[in-house]
Amino acid sequence: MTTTTDIRGPWAEGGHQIEQLRLAREITQAELAEQAGLPNAGWLSDIEVGRRPVPSAFYQSMALQLGMTASDFAALCLRHYDPKAYEALFGVEVPALKLAA
Repeated sequence: MTTTTDIRGPWAEGGHQIEQLRLAREITQAELAEQAGLPNAGWLSDIEVGRRPVPSAFYQSMALQLGMTASDFAALCLRHYDPKAYEALFGVEVPALKLAA
């Protein structure tokens, strides 16, 4: 009997987008974790593979480090972690992301 284990969690798509934003900024998981005040790089790894969502307490600091506005980062997280709240706030259209000033 062959079993395959998917290490990606239920929030995988959101985590993948966060990973892509981090890679575009050319920073490591350890650097982002430290700069955004996350507990450690392993914690960020869990976010990127979808095993945990980003807690709202870190939206602002992660947005800053990823070059996004806090509201756009919050929208990205809501879209993947709480789609019903996202739809209530924004409808079904995906808003264009804005870079932080």
